[in-house]
Amino acid sequence: MRGYLLLTEARSGSNWLGSLINNSGDMGRSSEWLSPKIHRLDTSSLSWEEFFEEIIRKSSTGNGNFGLKIFPSHLFITRETYGMDFIQYCLSVHDIGLVFLRREDTLRQAISFARARQTRSFAAHIENRTEPRYDFEEIARCFFYIRDSYSFWRSYLELTGAKSAEFVYEDLVPNPSAFIACIAEHLRVPLPGNIQTSMAVQRDDLTDEWVTRFHEDCRSAHLLDAYDRREHIPGKIKNFFKLATRRLEPRYPFAF
Repeated sequence: MRGYLLLTEARSGSNWLGSLINNSGDMGRSSEWLSPKIHRLDTSSLSWEEFFEEIIRKSSTGNGNFGLKIFPSHLFITRETYGMDFIQYCLSVHDIGLVFLRREDTLRQAISFARARQTRSFAAHIENRTEPRYDFEEIARCFFYIRDSYSFWRSYLELTGAKSAEFVYEDLVPNPSAFIACIAEHLRVPLPGNIQTSMAVQRDDLTDEWVTRFHEDCRSAHLLDAYDRREHIPGKIKNFFKLATRRLEPRYPFAF
């Protein structure tokens, strides 16, 4: 089977680009299929081979082509569960095209990420659950997190020697055809005749306001607090119980 893996991080424009590809009907079904919230599979009852086949099935179109986007966190979640590197295994059994997508303006990406985490609205058509509020430390944490993710992908691709294509979101906004052509060429399907999406850009005046405010706060705020590498354990009852019984396992990298 042929497929592509889009290596990126949240708020990079991957939803928008994925929607353009998905609408073709023969280039896979791009989504965050390795995220437990998306695949909704009972991993406790599935072997690695069964889990892998289910992910490929969910991400495939009728012609057998598949595609999914992967954040570093997804890779480590899967490894935590199965002890496997999804990308390396996928490369060993299928004809895979790797695409690295990044966004040049990290600050605006971080603001978008912070807002989405607050409101739980990761697309324009999803109504906010709460109103966003400016939080310098949260934006800074997202900024560091995104930069770490991009650094991880660059290092991972270099160390594995895997061939990949690289695209920058800002370059694709005026015309995403180069990105779509890259995927279509690898999957050996014709370019879609009509590139359409129902997704809208979430950028607004509030983003510009927060950019200005963030730059001002950087002069006096404590950035080190946002880049504290000590392990954070969410204050959930089950975690306190595990901590008391010494059964709380270390969290995997890129666990926000």
